[in-house]
Amino acid sequence: MGKEKELIVAISKGRVFDSVNSILKRSDFSIKDLGVRTRKILISSNSSKIKYLLVRGWDIPAFVDSGAAQLGILGKDIILERENYDFAEVADLQIGTCRLSVAGKNKEILKKPKLRVATRYVNSAKIYIESLGIQPEIIELLGSHEIAPDMNLSDLIIDLVETGKTLEENNLKELEVIRNISTRLIANKASLVTKKDLINQFKRDLLSRA
Repeated sequence: MGKEKELIVAISKGRVFDSVNSILKRSDFSIKDLGVRTRKILISSNSSKIKYLLVRGWDIPAFVDSGAAQLGILGKDIILERENYDFAEVADLQIGTCRLSVAGKNKEILKKPKLRVATRYVNSAKIYIESLGIQPEIIELLGSHEIAPDMNLSDLIIDLVETGKTLEENNLKELEVIRNISTRLIANKASLVTKKDLINQFKRDLLSRA
């Protein structure tokens, strides 16, 4: 089958990959068992129409925008940060649910006129803190956000929260929920026209099993 009839779905390894693999395991679009264990980046499904591209979640918008991948599966948190890329959000898969939240030692800190915020979600943090009428100093960290207030690197953190246990173990409290987050299906806009039937078939199969 030629590439014009093939659909490439960008997805990251980890919880999203495991959830999608579990949802699709009894469908024609399931990931081949070998693909789950391989170090290859482009892997096959049980359908000749679908291949999966295993890349970092933060890179998926670039692959979909360019058309290198026609579909992408990623969290809404990343979508909010990648506004400079052009793609269509076509479905909420309602998996990988969590919250993008503000956390700190206590809520009184939100009364300060200026706040240092440690986060990887620079765009979301800036918009939210400024909406409170507070001037933010954004400190971009890719990990270990929870230790930043104790180390006097920041006043607050903005990060994903699922159970809140990690915050509690690091002497932090969830102060405000910015928004609820779940896993979304995005598509290259041109591919929505040129590969409409196959995209709709994949989306229907994914949503019916989620």
